[in-house]
Amino acid sequence: TGVFRTVVVGNHVAAKTMDIADMPLSPVDIRRVNELRHMHHAERFTVLANSIAPSIYGHSVVKKAILLMLLGGCEKNLQNGTHLRGDINLLLVGDPGVAKSQMLRATMKVAPLSVSTTGRGSSGVGLTAAVTTDQTTGERRLEAGAMVLADRGVVCIDEFDKMGDIDRVTIHEAMEQQTVTIAKAGIHCSLNARCSVFAAANPIYGTYD
Repeated sequence: TGVFRTVVVGNHVAAKTMDIADMPLSPVDIRRVNELRHMHHAERFTVLANSIAPSIYGHSVVKKAILLMLLGGCEKNLQNGTHLRGDINLLLVGDPGVAKSQMLRATMKVAPLSVSTTGRGSSGVGLTAAVTTDQTTGERRLEAGAMVLADRGVVCIDEFDKMGDIDRVTIHEAMEQQTVTIAKAGIHCSLNARCSVFAAANPIYGTYD
């Protein structure tokens, strides 16, 4: 056909993300973990929650909710094939200027795998998956969205109220079933989207009444 396929030859490959179990711990980290181990469980929970965004004063309830979201629940796969998700989705609603975006950024620093996006600049296919055409071969291909790329991680969505209703409905399947099903252009597949959604939004009309 006169069309040549693109071939990439690499001499070095580096992992972009690291599993939590493979993250190195320094002697200082081990000492601090042992100090937490001897604390009371209520005090331990408070210390860990206050470690999230320490530069932001207050918001103790919000920080505890973020900590629980990062820890997650117990994922279960039943014998009949039913999948019960263990990830927790979190929505922050508040007036402008109450550090919602800073909470998102602090969560991204703590989480080992995180993907950030905004509601105004995101679409439904951008968050889930899209079918595109390869310019070289003309074949249809599947490109993963933010929720698929953040599998086993956290998706941070700022300005969630600016997202369109149709685009917001698109991510409901990924939030509940933790899969993204695509049936377009002869491509039918299901992608894993086992991630927590952390969104921040302003109330209706911008501020609370």
